[in-house]
This record gives sequence, C-alpha cells and structure tokens, in this order.
Amino acid sequence: MTPENASVARAYQRWSHVYDVAFGGVLQAGRRQAIREMQLQPGQRVLEVGVGTGLTLPLYSPAQTILGIDYSPPMLAQAQRRLARMGHPPHVRLMRADAAQLPFEDASFDVVYAPYVISVVPDPVKVGLELRRVCRPAGRVVLLSHFQNEPTPAWFERLLAPLAAPLGFKSDLLLSPLLASSGLRPLSIQAVNVPPIWKLVVCAPR
Repeated sequence: MTPENASVARAYQRWSHVYDVAFGGVLQAGRRQAIREMQLQPGQRVLEVGVGTGLTLPLYSPAQTILGIDYSPPMLAQAQRRLARMGHPPHVRLMRADAAQLPFEDASFDVVYAPYVISVVPDPVKVGLELRRVCRPAGRVVLLSHFQNEPTPAWFERLLAPLAAPLGFKSDLLLSPLLASSGLRPLSIQAVNVPPIWKLVVCAPR
C-alpha cells in the first residue's frame, strides 16, 4: 500500500459513518442523472468504481449486473448494510479493489462508472487508463467529478476542507488533459447538482 493510499484509507475510515449525511443528499442528483445518461440495456454489465457506501445501488435496475468496488473496507461495510436493507438483490455484488489496478480482464464491462472518485485518487490518469482498459470498445466510461474552471462556493470549500488534505481532493484537476492522457473521448459533458460545480462526463474508449 502506498503512503497516499494509506492516507486515503484512514480518512475514509473516519468518515464512513457520516459520509451519507455529509455528501449523500447534496450529490445524489448527479448520481441519478448519471444513471439516466448511461441508457442501460438489459443484460449489460456495469462496474461502479468507488461505490463508497452504495448510494447509487438502489438506482440500478435488476435487468443489469452490477459490480461495485471500493478501496475502503469501512465504506464497503456501509454498502453491504445498504444491500441488506435492499434485501440482498442478486444483480449486485461488491468487492474490494484498487481503482489504479483493477483485477479484471480487458473489455469486461459495458459501462464503467466512477462517481466522485477521479478527483481523490493519487493518480487520476492511471485510474482513467484502467477505466478505459476494462470497458468494452462499444461501451461507455462515465465520470462524475469536480474539475477545474467551476468556481467552488465558499460554503462548499469549508465543507471539503477536512477532507481535502487526507483524501487528496484535487480542486485543480483539468478535464481535457485527463481525458486525452487516459485515451477517453468525451461524448457529452453537463453540469450537475446544486450548485452545478460538478461535471457528468460520458466517454467512449478510443
């Protein structure tokens, strides 16, 4: 485990029990819009990278197979509790994995979705390359994150302050260089949430 990953793991361990209160409702509109933009079809396989406490899980249809991964065991434990409250739906599975070293074969998924994670990983380009690698050529990579050029309100900066250092939150992450270095071609970009300082980016793997 790298020092950066260890720091992130410790931070999420501290925040896992209050994450839903702090970032659930305020960011859920973006998650709902992401599901709509995926235009999922029956039988498709979806990989959610950074599933966290599982806030997106109730939004999926049983017609798809969902695999949610996260690096933080405490966050995954919260997601498992959410699945229990949902009755352990058979179309959803969770596992621990590192987004920078995904344990899957090339072209394994129809949709690869990374909600609110690309701006907190130590190496966003390395993660972007992995998202592209495991996505099928005709599939979609969906990023939901904050990128530079969207001014962040002062109240939200204060909310992020306790997380920014330990999680490595990058408020200056540039979208275009990230996509170019990761080999991802943007198909649509839209602002989401209130305030609309988050971008929902649907990409095709080049």
